[in-house]
Amino acid sequence: MRLNKKGKILIKKAEEIIEKAKGVNLIDTGDVGAALVTSHGNIFQGVSLGFYCGIGSCAEYQAVGAMISNGEKEIEEIVAVWYNKDKRKYKVIPPCGKCREMILQASKKNSNTEVIISENKKVRLKELIPYPWGGSIEK
Repeated sequence: MRLNKKGKILIKKAEEIIEKAKGVNLIDTGDVGAALVTSHGNIFQGVSLGFYCGIGSCAEYQAVGAMISNGEKEIEEIVAVWYNKDKRKYKVIPPCGKCREMILQASKKNSNTEVIISENKKVRLKELIPYPWGGSIEK
C-alpha cells in the first residue's frame, strides 16, 4: 500500500516527539519516536527509552501505553521513526518482533493495522506477522 496524507502526518508526529525528547538529554533515549492513530481518530505518540539497567522500551510501546491509558486499543495506523544523530536524518523503520506481537495482542482487530515500513510504503500487521505467537489478551 502507498502512503496517504494521514500516514505522512503520522511520520511528522513521530519526528516531533523525538524533537521534544531531545530536551531531556538522556543517553540512548528518544532516538526513536512512534505515532499511531486509533480507530476513533486519536493520535498518540511515544519515544524509545534506553536505560543502562535494562528496563528500556521501544517507542511503539510508549505510544500504545498512552493509547490504552486513554481508553482505546484499536490501532488504525502506526509508524516508528529513527533519528540518526550522525547524519542528522530521520528514517522510517518497521517495528521489531516484540512490538509486532504487542500491537496484535492489544486487540484482535489490530491484525489489520496499517504499519508504515518505509517513507513510501505500508503493509497490514498480519503481513509482518503471518504466524502470530498467541493472539489477543482481550477479555
